[in-house]
Parts: sequence; structure tokens; C-alpha cells
Amino acid sequence: MRLLFHVGGPAFHPVAEQARVVAGWVADRGHEVRLCDGNAAFDALDACDVFVLMGLHHTGEQGYVPPSSAQRQAFEAFVRGGGRVLAHHGGIASYDDWPEFGRLVGFRWVWGTSAHSPLQVHPVRITPPASPLTSGVEDFTIEDELYYGLELDPRVAVHAVAGWDGREHAMVCSLLRPGEAGPAVYLANGHDLRAFRAPALRQLWRNALDWLGA
Repeated sequence: MRLLFHVGGPAFHPVAEQARVVAGWVADRGHEVRLCDGNAAFDALDACDVFVLMGLHHTGEQGYVPPSSAQRQAFEAFVRGGGRVLAHHGGIASYDDWPEFGRLVGFRWVWGTSAHSPLQVHPVRITPPASPLTSGVEDFTIEDELYYGLELDPRVAVHAVAGWDGREHAMVCSLLRPGEAGPAVYLANGHDLRAFRAPALRQLWRNALDWLGA
């Protein structure tokens, strides 16, 4: 598959480096990998099978440039035409001035509502029923921040959760939208490279890309 990694944004999310780690994790799958910073990713969708949303670009970012009308139309056509999306951690907070973007992705950080826990070690629990997305993964711990209060498409299936503030929050999600849009996955874990040391994260990325390519 042709994987297009949308990267860039603040240094506290080292997404370009994380993308290269992921590329190494799935090197045996023979994927074609390309990294594009911010809006440039929307200009490369013709050569993309899976749009990997990692970069954080929003109106509160210094120098933020909103996508052009043509770029927005290209992304909508990609998703509506069956293009696959793998969203990661803070990428879902991007383009807050473009609400349709979050709806197309299926998972959206709502500024002023969504929040995250402190960066510390958290347990993550795999939830039934069994899913290809969590195949080979058991409950694990990860040094990370946990996102919560997100806006999820009502058809989202949750495959792993983590507890914070007395509630369990979705960490691994999938979304099927047959006849309307392509499938999507959200991997919430992965603030920085400390989180990427968790062996389970490698397997989750491999599973997610396998599932999207099935």
C-alpha cells in the first residue's frame, strides 16, 4: 500500500520521527511510504491508499495556514471515494476551522471540551470482542497522556480503553462506513517517543495497517 504520513506541528509531538519508526515497524509489508508536512499532504492524495493523520495543525498554532478550497475538496473526495484513514494521537485536533475534516476522519478533538491526562504511566485494557486490530496484544502499560472527551462517529467500535478521572476512554477505535466513506482507525496512544517504547504499540500499528489493507 501507499502510505501518506501527514506530519508537522509542535515539537512536543515528534510525529515525523514517529512516522519513520512506524515505517520501520512495517517495512516487511512492502509499503510505499511518503511524509508530507501539513497541507501538502492534501496535494498528494492521488498517490495514496492510506492517509496517516499524525501532524497537529490548528488555528492556535503560530503561522497556521488553513487548507485551500481545492485541498479540502481533494480530501473529501478521497474519503468519500473509499480512501482509508489511520488517525494518530493529536492529529485529530487539526483543522479546527474546518469542522467537516473531523467528521470525515471520524474522530475529532473538540477544542474547549476535549482534554488529556498528565503524561505518566497508564494501563491500557483490551476490550472484547476479539478484533484483528488487537490480535497478539494483551493488556499493557504505556508512558503517555490519555485523550478524552473526544467526538466520535456513533458507528465507532472501541477495541482498547484506558482509565482516567473515574472513566474509561477509547484508545483503539475502528470505523466502517460502507457506501458512504472509507474505513478508519484511531490509535490514541503516542504523545512522544516514550510511548513508542511500548511493544504493544508496534503490534497495534501493524494490525491497523493490515486491517485497512484487507
